[in-house]
Amino acid sequence: MVAQHANFHEFSHYASGLPPQALARFLRCSPATARAWQTGRRPAPWWAVAVLRLDHIERMDMARQMGYAHALKRFGVVRGEVIEFPMRQPRTLPLAPVAVGELMQA
Repeated sequence: MVAQHANFHEFSHYASGLPPQALARFLRCSPATARAWQTGRRPAPWWAVAVLRLDHIERMDMARQMGYAHALKRFGVVRGEVIEFPMRQPRTLPLAPVAVGELMQA
């Protein structure tokens, strides 16, 4: 007998990183339903995890066939709170335009 609902942790694993709109489009449901499944307010059906798992398997197999499966292990989801970006310094522009002849002589 097949379970009626999916395991929440398994669903959240395969749906991690997907916004509710993209997940809803992929699983052909409403964004509110996808959001409820992702937050755990409503249990996801068993077929949603099966579809996401098959998509994951196909993507990994395609990556292996194209020769970059080894690089996928290094990729991960990083949020902005983890990374510190250096402050950008504004570029200084020259005050006066330079003639083309002066550039050729330099």
